[in-house]
Amino acid sequence: MRSLQQLYKRPRRVLWLFCLLLLLALCLSLLPQLQPAHSNHAGLNNGVSEQILVDQFGWRSQSTKVALFANPREGQNAFRRYDPGQIFEVHQADSDKTVYQGQLIPWQQNAIDPSSGDQVWSGDFSAVETPGNYYIYDPKTHQRSHRFEIQANPYGPVLTAAVKAFYYQRCGTAIPSEFGGNWSHPPCHIGRHQDRLAARYSNGKEARDVHGGWHDAGDYNKYLPFTAKTLWNLMDAYEANPSAFGDNSNIPESGNGVPDLLDEIKWELDWMLRMQLDNGAVANRVANQVLEDHYPQDDHGRRYYTEPTTWGTAAFVVGTANGSRIFEPFEAAYPGYSDRLLAAAEQAWQFLEQHPERFPVDGKDHGHKEKLSPASQANEEGEDPILRQWAAAELYRATQAEPYRTYFENQGRQEALLAEDWFDPYKNLAYITYARTPGANPDTLATLKASLEETLRPINNLDNQGQDPYRAYIDHYHWGSNQSKANWGLMFLLGQELGLTNLSPADYQGNAEEYLHYFHGRNPLGWVYLSNMGEKGINAGAEKSVMHLYHGWFPPKSPYDGEKSRYGPAPGFVTGGPNQYYSAKHVSPPYGEPVQKAFKDWNIVTKGLGSKSQAPWEITEPAIYYQAAYVNLLSYFAKAQ
Repeated sequence: MRSLQQLYKRPRRVLWLFCLLLLLALCLSLLPQLQPAHSNHAGLNNGVSEQILVDQFGWRSQSTKVALFANPREGQNAFRRYDPGQIFEVHQADSDKTVYQGQLIPWQQNAIDPSSGDQVWSGDFSAVETPGNYYIYDPKTHQRSHRFEIQANPYGPVLTAAVKAFYYQRCGTAIPSEFGGNWSHPPCHIGRHQDRLAARYSNGKEARDVHGGWHDAGDYNKYLPFTAKTLWNLMDAYEANPSAFGDNSNIPESGNGVPDLLDEIKWELDWMLRMQLDNGAVANRVANQVLEDHYPQDDHGRRYYTEPTTWGTAAFVVGTANGSRIFEPFEAAYPGYSDRLLAAAEQAWQFLEQHPERFPVDGKDHGHKEKLSPASQANEEGEDPILRQWAAAELYRATQAEPYRTYFENQGRQEALLAEDWFDPYKNLAYITYARTPGANPDTLATLKASLEETLRPINNLDNQGQDPYRAYIDHYHWGSNQSKANWGLMFLLGQELGLTNLSPADYQGNAEEYLHYFHGRNPLGWVYLSNMGEKGINAGAEKSVMHLYHGWFPPKSPYDGEKSRYGPAPGFVTGGPNQYYSAKHVSPPYGEPVQKAFKDWNIVTKGLGSKSQAPWEITEPAIYYQAAYVNLLSYFAKAQ
C-alpha cells in the first residue's frame, strides 16, 4: 500500500511513463513499414538476403567469380519472391565502399530452371582481385549477400576442418579436449565383447582384435568395401597437391614429420591390416547386432566381424597397394610400413587368384543371416570384377610387375567404357590409376580419354546459359548427392590431367572449381554443406552452415545438435545433400521438392523404420566417402595454413 501511495504522489512521472509506453507501441507497429523494399519476401537476416548467393568462404584472387541472384518460383522458399535490379555492386565489407559494378545476366531468358524451381541471374566480378572482405549489393532492393573473402588461399582453414572430420570419426580411442576441443569423448567400442575381442559372426567364436579405423558414417560400424574409393580420394588429394596438407592440425600425430592427412590414412590402414586373416582374405565389416543411437562411449553392444569376401579383399588391395607407394618416403617416421602394406596387398591378391569367382557366391558376407546393422554390405552383380581390376591396377602401379598389368588389360572392359557413353567416377578409377603408370597401353588410354570427353562434352559450368544455372551440373540427385557433386568436379580435373581438348586446360580447372562454390553456399537454398563452420564452430566465415547431422554422437536435443545447442556438431562434416528419392512422403520438405531443393537441415529420430520414420539419414547423414570426395576436390584449390 505504501508503494502505491508514493506512486500517486508522482503524477508527472506516471504520465511520462505512459507516454513512453505509447511511443514504444507506435514504433513497433510501424516497424514492418520501415523495412527495405521486398524484405518480407527475400529472406533478410540482418540485411542479408538468402537470394543473393555467394561462396561464403570466398574466391581465390585469380579465379572466376560469379554471384547468383535467384527468384524462387517453386519449392520450399517460393514465398521469397525476388526481383533484382539490372546492376549489382561489390562492396568492401568494412567500409561499405563500392569497388565494382556489373551487369546481371539472366539464365536462359528468365526461364524457370526445373531442377531448382528458380529464375536465376549471374553477376561476374572476376575483375575484383584485391585481397579483402566483401559482400554483393543490389542497389535496387538495398539487399546484400553474406560476406566472403578474396585472397590467395581462402580454403586453407576449410580443408583443415574437412580433413579433421576423419579424426572425429576415429573408433576405439578417446577424443580428448586437447585435440577435439568442445567435441571430445572417452574411448569407444573397446569394452567386453567389442572390437578388441570381436567374435566371428558366423559362429560366435574366433575372437579377433579389429579395433581402430573410422566409424563409417552416422553409425559406428566399419565397412571394408567402402574404403576403396575413400582412401583413393584421400591419397589422390595428397599426391595432387602435397602443399595443401600440413603437420599442424592438432591431432595426436601432429608434429611427427608426416602430413596429418597421411597420419589419418594410416589410422584406417592399420585397422584394415587387422581385418586380414592368415590366408590373405579380408573380413568384410565390423558391426553391431542393433543400430545404436548412443554417444560413442555409451555404445556397449556386442560387436562382430563378418566373413571374408572377395570384394572386401579386393578393396583391401586397392587401399594397401596404393598406401605402400604413399608411405614409402616416410620410412623414418614409420619404419617398414610401406613394405608391410605391399606384402599384405600381395597376400590378399593371392587369395583372389585362388578364388577367381565371387566368394561367397551369394554375394553376402555372413550367409543368409542379415541381422547385423545397418547395411548388409552385400555385393551387387558385376562389382566384384570391377574391384578386382582396380586392385590389379594399384598393384601394377606400386610394383610395375607384368602379371598385374596383364590381368588388368585382359579384363575386356575397354570397349564397355565407350559403350556406356559416360565415365563412371567409381567404376573407372582403375583406368585413372592405370593411366598414371609408366608403360600404359596407348590404345587403352585413348579409349579412356574418349569416354571421359564424351561424358563432359555437353557440360560447361562456366557458360551462363548452360544446363545448370547454379553452375555445378550433375545428372541426378540421389542419396549422397554431395559425393556426386565432388566426383563431377574431379572428372573435370582428370580431363585436364589427361589433356582433353574440348575445353582449354584453364576451363577444365575452372569448371571443377564451380562445384566447390555449390558446397560453400552458392546453391538454391544457400546452405554451406559443411557442418558448423560459423561462429559457434571454427569461425571460418560461413554464415549459413548446416547444423544438424544424423549421427549417433550428435543426437537431437544434445549439446551437439543445432544452432541453438551449446556446441553444435563437430565442424567440417560433409552432409549427404539433396535427395530426389527421399522416401518419407509425409515429411515435406524435403519430399516433393525440386531436386536441388530436396534438402532439409534437421535430425529427428523415431524408433524403427516404419511409416512414422522421418529418415533424416537419407539427407543429413555424413559419410567418410562423401568426405573424402570433397577433400579430394578441395585439395586442388587450397594450400596448408
